Amino acid sequence: MAAKVDFSRVKSCVAFGTGSGGREIEFARRLLPNLRSFTAVERDPESINALRDNFQDGQLPGVETSVVETSIESWSGVDHRVDAVLLLNMLSHIHTVDRKALFQKLMTQWLSSGGLVVIITNGNYAETGIVQLMERIGKPSADYDRYEKEMLAEGFRVVFQRDLQIHRDLSNPSDDVVKYLQMRTDQKFTESEIRAVINDIYSQPNMDFSVRKLAIFTK
Repeated sequence: MAAKVDFSRVKSCVAFGTGSGGREIEFARRLLPNLRSFTAVERDPESINALRDNFQDGQLPGVETSVVETSIESWSGVDHRVDAVLLLNMLSHIHTVDRKALFQKLMTQWLSSGGLVVIITNGNYAETGIVQLMERIGKPSADYDRYEKEMLAEGFRVVFQRDLQIHRDLSNPSDDVVKYLQMRTDQKFTESEIRAVINDIYSQPNMDFSVRKLAIFTK
């Protein structure tokens, strides 16, 4: 990837919907060597506490970090345009109208010239267990092709793509996973109902993997 995308110019970065920030921090550590400013936008209080703890662990030495406790829809934006935006495994949580508005603001207001947008999201593989699970609980997620079409419509260019196959066995889910899925459905399913759906899907062969698409766009 490094040979195809120039990350050396990235000195400032905003990451949306980070949760505890593990993926975003790891990405920054590995691929953004000249990063000096990292802003995380997250609305969940528990995730924010974990995120601040991760920032304080010194995982991003020399980087000024900050956390904005708000939703993407309510965020007021940046004072200065940033060089990169990270959207890692979070686009499926945003309504279509809000997602398109986000892409438009990235192009017109928030991203510097030549800036990068990094997306990791579901690939186009409906047979995977996690995709079937989300469909069964009434939260189907758009696949990558839709996001790419929307980004291109705003004037972005694709500079890198790769499929990532990730082992993700939910056949014996933790209480945290079940509670998360209940939260995604606004508590429309009981814990036992969620577990029954998971058991039905993951009792089938070849469900214990998840295909993700990594794509990088430039302005």
